[in-house]
Amino acid sequence: MKKSLAFYVIIIGLLVLIVSACAPSDSNTENTENTENTNNTENTNNTNDSSNADENAKSDVTLSVVSSQDQILDAELELAKRFEEETGIAIDYQIVPSDQFNSLINARLNAGEGPDLIVSQAGKLTLKSTLDPEKNLADLSNEPWAATIKEPFNESVSHDGKVYGLPLWDLGGSGTWVLVYNKQIFEEYDLTPPSTFDELLAVSETLLENGITPIYEPGADGWHHQLPLMEMGPRVAELNPGMYDQLNENEVTLAENEDMVTLVEQVLELVEKGYYGSEYYSNTYADMFNAMSTGEYAMMFDRSSFGKELEDNVEDSPYTAEDFSAVVMPFLDNQILNVNPQGPSKFVYKDGDHVEEAKQFLAYLAEPDNLQYFLDQSSRFSELPFEGVTPKENRVLEEIKANSNGQEGTVMQAGVRYIDPQWTDIGQDLMAVFQGSMEPIELLEAMDARREQQAIAESDPAWTD
Repeated sequence: MKKSLAFYVIIIGLLVLIVSACAPSDSNTENTENTENTNNTENTNNTNDSSNADENAKSDVTLSVVSSQDQILDAELELAKRFEEETGIAIDYQIVPSDQFNSLINARLNAGEGPDLIVSQAGKLTLKSTLDPEKNLADLSNEPWAATIKEPFNESVSHDGKVYGLPLWDLGGSGTWVLVYNKQIFEEYDLTPPSTFDELLAVSETLLENGITPIYEPGADGWHHQLPLMEMGPRVAELNPGMYDQLNENEVTLAENEDMVTLVEQVLELVEKGYYGSEYYSNTYADMFNAMSTGEYAMMFDRSSFGKELEDNVEDSPYTAEDFSAVVMPFLDNQILNVNPQGPSKFVYKDGDHVEEAKQFLAYLAEPDNLQYFLDQSSRFSELPFEGVTPKENRVLEEIKANSNGQEGTVMQAGVRYIDPQWTDIGQDLMAVFQGSMEPIELLEAMDARREQQAIAESDPAWTD
């Protein structure tokens, strides 16, 4: 049986050869051309299939993002989720306690082990000293979204003419730290929002006498209680014309400024009189909405969007956004609106394993529709520092401006060198002042000493020449 099958196979093969030899030459050419065309078509189709497959292929990369507390909002988490669904690139957010963030990031950068993305405070005067962009960060100047950052906010994420960060934050008036108050409680006790420090003391005393803690202060987080010292920079500068420039040129110190000493003493007075309550050192920023919803507290240093955020975060709150308003912080009888043109921004670690994917994620966040979504879904913000994004109405901010003197001034951490990088240290020192182990003047002297140390480390000619 096997021999028969082999025989017939040989016969059929010989017949095929004979027929092929007798076929016309044109036919051979045509067959050859058809074969080549067919092969070319198949190759083209294969190439297209391969190209489409590449386009549709999803990555299995996971980007690490390191941030301190309260700087990643729910709207961003939703965008990160959508980004992963579209690209396959996952985003691993690693949240670090605020008082540990700077030391952790510095340690990782010094070890050459930075995360793919860093969410850190930007700043025209501080970016070099905090992140050393030329050494550690990817240049994002050629990213299409970089040209859409509004001035002067682009300066906060730039160094030596290069853009290094994406400022996904409200850097306008609604990001300003102000004195928020509960209108219902104020009306109940016939109180007027304070415009001077003495008025703040009088209002606080009335509230305390009626069993209400005047001010909710989240001292446990390590970053909030020192806000008045830096946010009142415009008022101190108003009382001391040219102070920012003089500090930057090393012509004066903080400790020799009597208004700065008074400012620290006024913040301390609020603590000593019990206006922060007895548990301010264990209160957290994360719990502030719940705390303010109880009616046990009447005021807080926060943003103009506070009421809307509370309404969104506490479903059963007896208060709505309409029950809150705000005034400028009245320390030193201030009536200037303090503004900060810098804020948390996103930076790409240049020596990371996934630089291109990290850039891709920032480009996704910066798409106009995604920026608008982020703003619309973030009750904390009313505008973003990008062209083409439609701002939201901010009733409270307009009330603040109407009830102040109409002036605006840059906060100290954005206008004076070597202040912002020592934010955590200042918080620790101020807590020591609250607890009686440090004097107000000693806090300012410590700030001056750290400024000098940082300036010398950067070879600042105002200190080294």
